Amino acid sequence: MHSPSCFHKVFCKKEQLLEEKQVSKLSRKIPTKAERYFATGLSMITSQSQKGPNIMTAEWVIQVSYNPIIIAVFIHKESETFKNIQKTKEFGINVASQGQTSEVSVAGGYSRTEVDKIKIKNIFKIIKPRKIKTPLIGGCIINAECKLIKKEKIGDHFMLVGKVLDIKYDDSKSPLIYHRGRYFGLDSTVEPDRKEVNVSKEMLNFFKNMANGKFVLKCVGVLVKSKNKILVIRWSESIETIPFSIPPAGISQRDYLIKYLNQSKLDFQVDVEPIMKRIILKNGKDIQRINFVLYKGKIKKSTYRILWKSYNEDNIISVLV
Repeated sequence: MHSPSCFHKVFCKKEQLLEEKQVSKLSRKIPTKAERYFATGLSMITSQSQKGPNIMTAEWVIQVSYNPIIIAVFIHKESETFKNIQKTKEFGINVASQGQTSEVSVAGGYSRTEVDKIKIKNIFKIIKPRKIKTPLIGGCIINAECKLIKKEKIGDHFMLVGKVLDIKYDDSKSPLIYHRGRYFGLDSTVEPDRKEVNVSKEMLNFFKNMANGKFVLKCVGVLVKSKNKILVIRWSESIETIPFSIPPAGISQRDYLIKYLNQSKLDFQVDVEPIMKRIILKNGKDIQRINFVLYKGKIKKSTYRILWKSYNEDNIISVLV
């Protein structure tokens, strides 16, 4: 007759083998150091099964279309969420806000087998959906109800693409950011690296009229230098600038510049390699952002329209050169 301790050893061995099999099945390769340096948002993916709703945390969630709104999420095939979405063809995307570190930690740190996460009352606030049967999570910056329209294996994950049936957002909240195993928030806005240039009201209005309401005015121009002076053209009694134009999107900026110069009877030789200057023109609180793609040039034939101006005589020119 086997002793109780013998039965216990056999039972424990079976449990150990079962656990090792499950761990092996769900094992993930530990990210390398480089992979940890990606910064991502965090979303809680809700799904529905016969057992009830489930929730998991996903880093790889991205909008891929404006009209219609389409969102892709990347999930491992062994997850309960993946299986649920395959069966129901729907899911919720709940983009975590800055105050939801507990929610994303619990949603990502436990499986539904371990605990029915979504029923943990002091962690998750459940809200009713409008277009799908899967519940959503309150307190998020975005809640999107999605219908599965495409599934594709990419690497060791599956891409599940959902068409958004209903979406709402809370502009009073900020997104939660994940980087190197830690949470971050958007505590301040990082302005793009642009040189600020104070100009007259006339000069600012000149460029704002050209921008015609565009957030960034994209210009292409030529820099023709002679000692400490730069070639300019006169647009009006108070406006003088380097020769420049505003090219349409999708065409060669250099080709358009050459065409503009020829039409303006400015006979210049234009270099091949450009530089770019990103500036903000300011007059009081009024601003206009401008990107200048600039080519060095040489005069091939003189023209009455050109003038020479010292670098220090004009705030814009001093920045462009």
